[in-house]
Amino acid sequence: MQSKGFRFVIILLLIGLIGTLGYMLVKGPEKKIGILQKAPDFKLENLDGKQVSLADTAGKAKLVYFFYSTCPDVCPATTFTISKIQNKLIEKGVFGSKTAIMSISFDPKNDTPEQLKKFSDSYHADYKGWYFLRGEESTVFDLAKKFGVLLVKDPQTGAFTHSNLILLVDGKGNLRTYYDGNDADVNIDKIVSDLIQISKE
Repeated sequence: MQSKGFRFVIILLLIGLIGTLGYMLVKGPEKKIGILQKAPDFKLENLDGKQVSLADTAGKAKLVYFFYSTCPDVCPATTFTISKIQNKLIEKGVFGSKTAIMSISFDPKNDTPEQLKKFSDSYHADYKGWYFLRGEESTVFDLAKKFGVLLVKDPQTGAFTHSNLILLVDGKGNLRTYYDGNDADVNIDKIVSDLIQISKE
């Protein structure tokens, strides 16, 4: 009788173990996000004309995105994706306090403070945690390069070509990972989870 009971318990434990392993294989272990490089610091102009640096967001996990508001294709779509990330962070009560977003224009000629304000308002940006920044074209081009973002301007047409990356920077100023803004299936919940995970370090 005891032997049958023991076998029954072992079978239950094995079933539980198999179920747990199966869940882990499907879910995958939570991976620690490594450090790619030290993120370059900067000082750029916010919508209100004040200088904002990367160091001003120390202690916060943040997304950094290089864009221009008159972009005919990827920038508006990616900014919309970022706005959805913002909204989820607000829902979780961590936006502005533990997380932030920094959208950096590389087209200062057209992206005046007034233009950026109009652009950002159309995505319901919450300015307590979402910074829209601008600076001299050469300064931002150099900054993008340091972040590993490809940015080229056609000298004849003035058209821009750029890699559409969303960069994740931790509270200590380290570049941790990046996401492909062109990915139509980009996992917003994963990005939100990554930000929150990094903000707790």
